[in-house]
Amino acid sequence: MKGKAQTKQQLLLEMEELRTRLDATERRLQEADEIVQVKITERKRAEETFERVQKYAESIVETIREPLIVLTPDLRVITANHSFYGTFQVTPEETEGRFVYSLGDQAWDIPSLRELLEEIIPQNAYFNDFEVDHEFPVIGRRTMLLNACRIYREGQGTDMILLALEDITDHKRSEEALKISETRYRRLFESAQDGILILDAETGQISDVNPFLIEMLGYSHEEFLGKKLWEIGAFKDMEASKAAFWELQNKGYVRYDDLPLETKEGRPIAVEFVSNVYLVNHHKVIQCNIRDITERKLIAEALQQAHNELERRVEERTVELRTALSEIKTMKDQLEAENIYFRQEIKMKHQFDHILGQSDGLKYVLYRAEQVAPTNTTVLILGETGTGKELIAAAIHNLSPRKDRPLISVNCAALPANLIESELFGREKGAFTGADTRQVGRFEVAHGSTLCLDEIGELPLEAQAKLLRAIQHNEFERLGSSHTIKVDARIVATTNRNLEEEVRRGRFRQDLYYRLNVFPITVPPLRQRKEDIPLLVQAFIERYARNLGKQITSIPKETMKALQDYPWPGNVRELESVLERAVILCPGPVLQLADKLEISSLPLSSTMRTLEETERNQILKTLSETRWRIEGKEGAAAILGLHPSTLRARMHKLGILRPEAKESD
Repeated sequence: MKGKAQTKQQLLLEMEELRTRLDATERRLQEADEIVQVKITERKRAEETFERVQKYAESIVETIREPLIVLTPDLRVITANHSFYGTFQVTPEETEGRFVYSLGDQAWDIPSLRELLEEIIPQNAYFNDFEVDHEFPVIGRRTMLLNACRIYREGQGTDMILLALEDITDHKRSEEALKISETRYRRLFESAQDGILILDAETGQISDVNPFLIEMLGYSHEEFLGKKLWEIGAFKDMEASKAAFWELQNKGYVRYDDLPLETKEGRPIAVEFVSNVYLVNHHKVIQCNIRDITERKLIAEALQQAHNELERRVEERTVELRTALSEIKTMKDQLEAENIYFRQEIKMKHQFDHILGQSDGLKYVLYRAEQVAPTNTTVLILGETGTGKELIAAAIHNLSPRKDRPLISVNCAALPANLIESELFGREKGAFTGADTRQVGRFEVAHGSTLCLDEIGELPLEAQAKLLRAIQHNEFERLGSSHTIKVDARIVATTNRNLEEEVRRGRFRQDLYYRLNVFPITVPPLRQRKEDIPLLVQAFIERYARNLGKQITSIPKETMKALQDYPWPGNVRELESVLERAVILCPGPVLQLADKLEISSLPLSSTMRTLEETERNQILKTLSETRWRIEGKEGAAAILGLHPSTLRARMHKLGILRPEAKESD
């Protein structure tokens, strides 16, 4: 009994101990459950927070202007913003869930993109400005900057990858254009025939200097750089240099027509000094252009001294001959009129090179040329032979946007009829007998430029139809080819014929005439602008005297009057020929005409018949003087300023036959 009582007591103790342990375990389980509930609540809050953050991030993504896509860690597309869909013209259905490299039929399988996503980003949280040049679907070849960023989720590593694309194609092109512009400026800077200094507008320090100024002043490049303008020995007047610098800062422009400087060796020189302030990358700089006028100044001083000496002598003669004041005045007027050396230089009043004259008629022609030059309008230049129609055509081209390309000219009167078409439009090899090579025509050569059809009135009828089509449609075919060639050529035509009369006679197509006569310009004959003759005479005399090594210093009044009274049927070309002969035969410094100018008895008229008769009369006169010799330095062609074949063509056209042989030479 006693043993059983002990066993029961022992069992009660064990049960009590077990109950205690169960209570402790229950408490621990309750505590663990509470902890789990707290963690579950926290996790739900975290997931809700992450979801809100994710939605917020997605809303931010949509506001980004650059194309952006969101990728999974294994590089599949989660989503993209509207800019991405709009730029690459794809839909969410075509992109979401797709492997990034498979987008656009594998067009996004770019080696550099693989390098960024598979090698660089796994090692970095983000990477910016990874440049890619690639041919993309729809938008073509573009230069893009790829910016990638890994988004982490706590405890889970990389949750997503953001990939933004920034299109910098236009920026790159602008940079390249800027580099080209800088290269061109540097070439101009290095090759300029004026000295150029570049200064900092704030400090006055020299930042650049061109080779011409280094050679002019004798200082080295290093001696210029970093110095202020007044610290260079050439600009030894420090106060004046500082004052000029302050004035330049305030006004933005300074000019000195005669500024004294010294070279490094101490040689004094006079310069023309022009400075401007301008912006470079939002920073003000000063460019100083320096031109050496020492020689010009010495010449001007010598001329002034000579003029003063002349005035002194005239004054002395005036004092000595008070009773003969009128005679002295006449002598003075004569000296001033006949002495070229001391005569004030007649200056051009317009901007056209090689076109001399100040008459109202010529000014109006140049005004009309300036009006039409910037356009692509077809121009018809009318005028007698020798009036300089080709110079007006060249001036129109040089004032046009096509001036960077050479002017292409074709003389319709100088080409045989059987070669005009191939000359204008070209030919293929074997197009006709003797065509053993391919030839590019003048129309094709003039693409992007101006084509001058000189003496268009001489063009044969059979070539006019094809010319009309080329002008109307800007296209033609070479001889022997059916391939149509498109061209962009501006047409300027010249003629000394009355094309309206030629149309009435059936020698010129009416439709071609109307196509050419869009903007007519009539060059006046020399007899209608007599006030230009002194200027032309001076220019021609100086040219031929210089070429022949002669010095002609005066022109008698009666000679000039004879030149102005003559009607000049050959116009400027005839005047030039007469003066060239006169200079060749002139024995001394006073100009004497080699031939007596005979005024034609033919009535002058603007009709085509009178022009032809005048031309025929001039050719006959010149042939008679040269004993019907056409070629050679002293032949009729050289005197008239024509090519021998052109002169023969004109003789045939005008029915001029050699008297003794009754045929053209």
